[in-house]
Amino acid sequence: MPHQQRVDATRTTNSSTGPRALLRAAYLAVPPHLRIYVLGDMDRQDRPLRILLTNIGEAVDGDGPVVTAEMHQDVLDYFDRGDQGVQSEQERRAIQHADDPSEPGRPALISHETVYPQGWPEQPGLFVLRNDFPAQIMLAGESYASVLHGYWALSAADASDRSRIRDAASAREAHDLGGRATHRSDWPNVRLAVMAELLRAKFTQHPELAQVLVSTGDARISYTGFSDSPFWRDVPDSRGRNWMGRLLELTRSELVVQQLLRPEDPNVLNQEVLLSGGSARLCVHRE
Repeated sequence: MPHQQRVDATRTTNSSTGPRALLRAAYLAVPPHLRIYVLGDMDRQDRPLRILLTNIGEAVDGDGPVVTAEMHQDVLDYFDRGDQGVQSEQERRAIQHADDPSEPGRPALISHETVYPQGWPEQPGLFVLRNDFPAQIMLAGESYASVLHGYWALSAADASDRSRIRDAASAREAHDLGGRATHRSDWPNVRLAVMAELLRAKFTQHPELAQVLVSTGDARISYTGFSDSPFWRDVPDSRGRNWMGRLLELTRSELVVQQLLRPEDPNVLNQEVLLSGGSARLCVHRE
C-alpha cells in the first residue's frame, strides 16, 4: 500500500469504511494460518497490519494492547522503511543489471538433424549450422571437409586413424570411423576447445555461412538430432548439455564483435548485416 493511502487509512477512525475497509478485506481474505507470512517479516509477522486495522483507543484483537496514535505512526514508519529498502534495492539492481536487455530476445531456434540422400538442397538455410554440412576447413595445417571430419580426426590417438577419418567420403562416414577409433587420452578435457576452434574456422573461412549464423540474432540455439551424443545435443532430460548450441551462440557473438572491432577488414561480415541480425539466404553452388 502506498504511503499516502496508509496515512489516510490511519486518519479514518472507523475501520469499516474507506481505505481501511479495503485493507481489512484484503487481510481477512488471507487464510488465518497464512496471515503471519503476508509481510514476509518473521519477527513482526502480521502485527503491524493488526495494529493499523485497529482503531485508536481499542485493543488489538479485542484483548491485546490498546492502540495509540504513536503505535499507528510506528507502523507507518515501518512501512516507509520497507518502501525505502525496496527503492534502494531497485536502484542497486538497475546499476548492477545495466547491461540487461530491455526487451525479450528472439524465440529459441531449433537446429534439426536432417538427412538428404540426394544431396543438400540449393538453399540449405539454417542447415548450414549443422556439423555435417560440407564446408572445407583449414585448421593447424590440415584440411577437413566438414566440422565432423575435423572433430573425429582430431579425436583419434593414432595417426593412421586420423588420416582415414580426415579423408572419409562423407561426414557420417567420418563420424562412424571416429567412433570406432581409439581416442586421445586427454580427449574429454580438450574436445570442447577443439569444437570451438573448428566452428571459428568454419564461419570465419566461409563468410556466407557466417551471415546465416549471425542472422539468428540473439536467439538461443537448440541443437537437436539423434546422431550426436547428448553432451552435444539439446535432449529433454538431464543428459542433454546442448554444447553445440552454446558454442554456436559463442561463435555468433565473436563474429559480431570482430566486425565492431575491425570494421575495415573486408574478410569480416558487412556491419549492417551483423548488427541488424537480418535474415540471410544461401545457395549451394555445385560444379
